[in-house]
Amino acid sequence: MTIKHLLTKEQETFLKKHKISSELLFDAEGGDITEDLQKSMTEADKVIACNTAACSENDTHTLKTIGGFCPQCDTTKIAAALRELKPGYIYISGSRRGGLIKIGSSNEGKSKTLTLNLTTARDGGYDDWELLFSAKTATLGRVERMFQDKLSEYKAAYQHEKSGKLQNGGELYRCAYLKAKEAYLSLQEEEQFEFTQISEKKHIISEYQFKNLKIKSSTVVTEA
Repeated sequence: MTIKHLLTKEQETFLKKHKISSELLFDAEGGDITEDLQKSMTEADKVIACNTAACSENDTHTLKTIGGFCPQCDTTKIAAALRELKPGYIYISGSRRGGLIKIGSSNEGKSKTLTLNLTTARDGGYDDWELLFSAKTATLGRVERMFQDKLSEYKAAYQHEKSGKLQNGGELYRCAYLKAKEAYLSLQEEEQFEFTQISEKKHIISEYQFKNLKIKSSTVVTEA
């Protein structure tokens, strides 16, 4: 059975509208997005699963991004999925006022441009973001997703404004720069990712060694 036979007419129209090639689809065989399925999708260079377990919001939706989101309910997740196999720069930045580390990505590798964008965005409500580390990769979205997964237990609950709308700041973490750098190095070793154009501001990273605070619930954190 071909992938096309697994799609509803509505899904075919949806995929065409958002310019998602059938070559990027993976048959989930009725399952949900698990670590094993993500691994299989990664190995096959696929970024959207079809024939998944039904979406909790709409039981006619059976598409999921590799990150586990329903693209039919939230079309903003499509760009992140399609970025999985595109080149770009992964970066680590820090806010001393907020005691926060941010893991982000950009198509732009120039330090001045990245720093300007970070300051303008005011993530977490802070405007003192400093670019600490950046590296170029051929699979930007994949690296970013796995990088953020490694730091998920330190995720900070903040919102930021994007395109005039408040969004959850899923890229912010309550941890030291060293903890983030360790996650990067671990990812590089485990997944054999290749990075080029690596830049690190070693002269200031000592100022961003914040406490590592693990999230125990939505309101409680513990020092690690």
